[in-house]
Amino acid sequence: MRRILLFFALIIILFSSFTLRAQSSIVLNVFPGLNSIDFAAFTFTNNLNGAPRIFQVDIHTSPAGKRVVISGKIDWKQDDNSGFIQLVNFTTLPFTARSFYNDEIGNSDIKIDKVDGNKDLAKQNVEKGKPTGIYSISLNLLDDKGNYLSSTSQQISFLNPAPTLTILSPQENSSFDVGYVQAQWTPVQGAAYYIVRANIIPPGSTNVEDALNSSNPVINDKNVGNVAVVNLSTILDRQWVDGQRIVLAVTAYVAGPGGGTSLKSLPVTFLLNKSGSNSTSPANPNLVRLGNLLTGRTNQEFVTKLMTGQITIDEIKISDENGNSIAFPDFLNIISFLEVHPESIISVNYNANK
Repeated sequence: MRRILLFFALIIILFSSFTLRAQSSIVLNVFPGLNSIDFAAFTFTNNLNGAPRIFQVDIHTSPAGKRVVISGKIDWKQDDNSGFIQLVNFTTLPFTARSFYNDEIGNSDIKIDKVDGNKDLAKQNVEKGKPTGIYSISLNLLDDKGNYLSSTSQQISFLNPAPTLTILSPQENSSFDVGYVQAQWTPVQGAAYYIVRANIIPPGSTNVEDALNSSNPVINDKNVGNVAVVNLSTILDRQWVDGQRIVLAVTAYVAGPGGGTSLKSLPVTFLLNKSGSNSTSPANPNLVRLGNLLTGRTNQEFVTKLMTGQITIDEIKISDENGNSIAFPDFLNIISFLEVHPESIISVNYNANK
């Protein structure tokens, strides 16, 4: 008789546990169209502001409003031919069950208790600038005593992101001295080289596309290699003169099957000033971004020169902690990361002699 009672008691316990799990659920909803998001979307820390919103988590419990915990992880694989490697795992403190977005984790009543990750893999992802490969997000729902309730997972693929090419400088309708016109554009992942074309816009003309594609251009589809910054004045096929209005476009060639693909920027126009005039070239927009990050952290005269165009990219040496040179496109990825995580800047040392 005692064995029978114990048997029924065990059945009741198992049934109660099953009922509890069945009445609790967690669902992960990943938003579409994420090809342009920053890697900061996969950062989990307390008091993080400005993280991109990439998914929503729906939690339902019975009764509603139970205290729950989420343990989660993100795995990453570089391509279809490689395996998943854990990028980060985290556990929250107990919170009242509700639905929320990813940018609320650590930035609301949902606080991070523990987080651990692969620092080398995270650095590799940050250096890419934008998410690439496949990310697998897995979440487990637990009660506040650590008992499993439910789980959910989704994958986000960035294997075929839509590339874009944008001219950052010159900016539309800006003006430059004849002898120095610095052009810069956003790097395109996988680009083998870039083609630059520029031409004079005839006085009174409003059709910049016709001017760009007309004969005898001042820069005739010049291959500048795999760089994203160039002084246009040094690659001219024929001389331009002050007072002329110029149209510029850049094309990236990405190698691939069937001869590869070409990605063309929208054209921009700018004006040539008289040499020796008092006009100054506009500051490089990315140096302005750098100046904003450095404001209050280093020599303000240096910051002012960065943000007013008195210092150019060619005058700055960028290196890592071991003295190895960092290419400017790679440095842009670092700037993007620091704009989202300014707390990562520990110290800034300024040396005008280097």
